[in-house]
Amino acid sequence: MSTSTLDITKLSAADKEALMKQLANEAKAEKEKVKNDRKAFKELSSEFVTRNIDKLIHHNDITAILIETLFKDFEPIKGLKEQVYGNDPQDSHTSTLPDGSASITIGHNVTIKFDGTEAAGVAKIKEFIKSLSDGNNDQNTLKLAKAVDTFLKPNAKTGMLNPAKIIELSKLKDEFNDERFDDGLDIIFNAQIRTQNSMYVSGWKFIDVDGVSKKLSFRFSV
Repeated sequence: MSTSTLDITKLSAADKEALMKQLANEAKAEKEKVKNDRKAFKELSSEFVTRNIDKLIHHNDITAILIETLFKDFEPIKGLKEQVYGNDPQDSHTSTLPDGSASITIGHNVTIKFDGTEAAGVAKIKEFIKSLSDGNNDQNTLKLAKAVDTFLKPNAKTGMLNPAKIIELSKLKDEFNDERFDDGLDIIFNAQIRTQNSMYVSGWKFIDVDGVSKKLSFRFSV
């Protein structure tokens, strides 16, 4: 029974009842199809995990052993580096071949938080920026003040400053050459709480692919 040109008002009670049953059955069938499709998806998803999880766990174990071995292998080089260049705590160390054809970096992923005293540093820097823009309608100065304010804007979720933005901001030290700006940055950097967590190895090597030099990069973390 087609409903595209059907005038329901002209149907008999029996036809109306039959139409209602047809629509109900179609709705039920559609609902059942959705239910079965979702069930099939969950089954396929579970099979995907079962089929691959052990391979990934095994790969992770191998990667962990490899990274631990690399860290141990680098220990004597790290010791020599500290003798030659001084004991400057670093989160990562990079070794590169003289011809630039390959490089390996080992390090720790770092989480940076702040102890609360950074607010005093932010206030000092904003005070300095305000002194630049007060009574100065120069567009470059106003834009610079706005940019610095953006660097000092806390993350909406964590309420903390963005460490990467602070590093960018520190590049303006020489340009400003102001004690308030420098002191504000020092306060912010000293307020950082750096926590080393997972280890990682990254790097690259130029390899020959069909006569063409291609840079192959990698990064593993555990």
